[in-house]
Amino acid sequence: MNKLTSTPQFEENIRSSFGIPALRPEFVDDLHREIIQRAETKTHATRPARKLRPAWSITLAILTLLMAVVLIVGPQRVYAAVVRLLGYIPGVGIVDESNPIRVLAEPVSVTRDGITITVTSATLTGDKTYIDYRIFGVPGSAYPRSENITGCMQTEYLRLPDGTQFDRENYGFGAIPVDVDEAIFVIPCIMNTLSGEVPENWELPLRFVPAPADLTVIPVYEEATAAPPSDSTSDKDASATSAVPLDNAISVDKVIETEDGYILIGQFQPQDTSGHWVQTSGLLLTDASGKIVPYTYPNDVIESTPMGGWSVQFKNADLAYPLTISFSGIDLQSTGAETAVEFAFDAGPNPQPGDEWVLNRDFELASYTVTLKSIMANSQNSYSFHFQVDPQVYSVAVEIVGHTANGGGGGGGGGLTDGKVSTSLSYAQFPSGELTVRISNPVLIGDAYTWQGQWSPAKLRTDLPASPSAQSGVCLTIDSLAQLKPAPANPTSGMALMYEQLVDTNQWGLVLYKLDGSQKQVVISAGNWGTLSPDGSKVAYSALDNRIHIIDLASQTEKIIPGAGGFNLHWSPDGKQIAYVGTGDGVINSVFVVNTDGTQARQISDWSYELVAGWSPDSAQIYYVAPYTGGAAWKVYRYDLASSETQELFTIENGTPKALNPKLSPDGEWIAYRGRDNSSLYLVHPDGSDMHLVLDNVSAVGIEWSQSGWLGVSLQNINSDKSTIVLLKPDGCEAYQLPGLSGELEGLFIP
Repeated sequence: MNKLTSTPQFEENIRSSFGIPALRPEFVDDLHREIIQRAETKTHATRPARKLRPAWSITLAILTLLMAVVLIVGPQRVYAAVVRLLGYIPGVGIVDESNPIRVLAEPVSVTRDGITITVTSATLTGDKTYIDYRIFGVPGSAYPRSENITGCMQTEYLRLPDGTQFDRENYGFGAIPVDVDEAIFVIPCIMNTLSGEVPENWELPLRFVPAPADLTVIPVYEEATAAPPSDSTSDKDASATSAVPLDNAISVDKVIETEDGYILIGQFQPQDTSGHWVQTSGLLLTDASGKIVPYTYPNDVIESTPMGGWSVQFKNADLAYPLTISFSGIDLQSTGAETAVEFAFDAGPNPQPGDEWVLNRDFELASYTVTLKSIMANSQNSYSFHFQVDPQVYSVAVEIVGHTANGGGGGGGGGLTDGKVSTSLSYAQFPSGELTVRISNPVLIGDAYTWQGQWSPAKLRTDLPASPSAQSGVCLTIDSLAQLKPAPANPTSGMALMYEQLVDTNQWGLVLYKLDGSQKQVVISAGNWGTLSPDGSKVAYSALDNRIHIIDLASQTEKIIPGAGGFNLHWSPDGKQIAYVGTGDGVINSVFVVNTDGTQARQISDWSYELVAGWSPDSAQIYYVAPYTGGAAWKVYRYDLASSETQELFTIENGTPKALNPKLSPDGEWIAYRGRDNSSLYLVHPDGSDMHLVLDNVSAVGIEWSQSGWLGVSLQNINSDKSTIVLLKPDGCEAYQLPGLSGELEGLFIP
């Protein structure tokens, strides 16, 4: 596939790709002679005659065949099929196959001062060079202690033998000439590290060879036309809908057939009018039966996704075609006139995270009422402004006059969110003292719309694997999820700790429930990373002051663990210690352990961006994972508290690089973690054996074990901040749904 040759089989492949009848030999021969004659005539007219090289003869033979195809099937179908010369390599993306593909001859590693950089692979195509590398061993102390400090921002590059330098271009480097088979991969410094903390100016010599014959290169098919025109309707009034002019907003441009489904790449470009714009929600896929189709975002095709475009990857599990592609949104418009109000606000001399000022002040903006309910100081030096607005108002602009924000965000809504609107502004340091706040430019809510298009595969595939539910060890899929029954009485005698948005507020906090959704109890309204003690009597959490707090649920008393601050909290089985990932006070995401009375706090690792997996059943050992910088791989470690020795166990290669969320079972037999697609869940023994898929295609997020062996998982609902909570006994795949719970699972207690 990577070598350009003209053979009867190659010609037959081209013919079959177009679905055309065999060409008459006389027609092909005549056309070939015509092209050769014209080429030689032009050659004689411009320079001395010479014979065509064999490569040109091959090329002309292929062109002859392609021209014949054009004459028979027409240019539209030819174009759609010719783009199959583009290929898709999983993990690399869409590549140009016009030149032979080359790869890295073998991985290359360099180790300096305990830090190892490894180039694991390289792929060289006709238009780009893709380099995959990973780094391990960077200590947390090498990174900035504050977001206000910037570390190294110099990007890596390739240096060819003649000195030519190829800088990074988004997701790769420029195409290396086909006659160059060596290069030096140069990393001036490890990204975001502080100068002088770790070695700099890394150089790794690379050698390139032709790609092996078994390299997976999947054809990329380009749709000849857009998806059918959208049936766009207004949903502002549930009792009546009004048509919207069709604008062909949704198109499917490229299709890739993966081993278990498809990748679709397309565009969504609704037409805006002057003074109006469209605020859209995420894409929704449904099949012909109305079933919602789960999907993930394929990171390796981001570069090939057009501006204003979309890309999704989904599995073909029991889908009925055509699929409907939907985007929902609302028409937003400005008031058409500059309007603003200002007021004085005293933040005090030293505002701290958790400080709140309740104001309840009404303002009039362009005849609309805007009530500023409160201002809150948050971590990362940010203020959040919470409003109650008229139903017609979507959002307002906020600024602190004379202070330049370095970030921020907000959630609009107006009538879409019961009039609640919030905006946050972050700064290098908290603006303090007497401040002037300016509120301006209300944005108004117009009609609500839904745009739809449809897509079906050109032909039904027979190469797809069996449904995941038929695979050994898989307990739950998107189809079986819909059939789960509520948990019976026995498991519901326990408790679930949830992280969720609190009713009638803009805050998120920790809430405790019985497993049937009853006896709701707000534990803390301004905290996260909660965890239940082994006996279910206490909750430890990370507070806004970056300290670990413990609440006794019976007495409602609270204590702060002195000097301990961080996230990813895990109680020891005996309830006497907490392992956590420390932050603040010069610490960057390394693992610590502390007694619950605040004594014997110690750091047990010095890597960076680690996560705690759990404790051994006897509370003597801590399991944790450390990520490679780059790549979806995590090393698993075990630390012995008595000997202070650390043992490397194995590497998880198929986990998500984002939030692995590893959790060790109470009996020490299994580590549960999120898969690379950010949707699946795997189990593996702590020695790395028997790694297998348990939940597939269900958007697994929160993971918790109970002491009795039940595994709880929060599954993110599509295009929603709500979740579905399930209970699972992996041995035997006994599974239930917990009704009435919809946040992210933080703790699980089942006696």
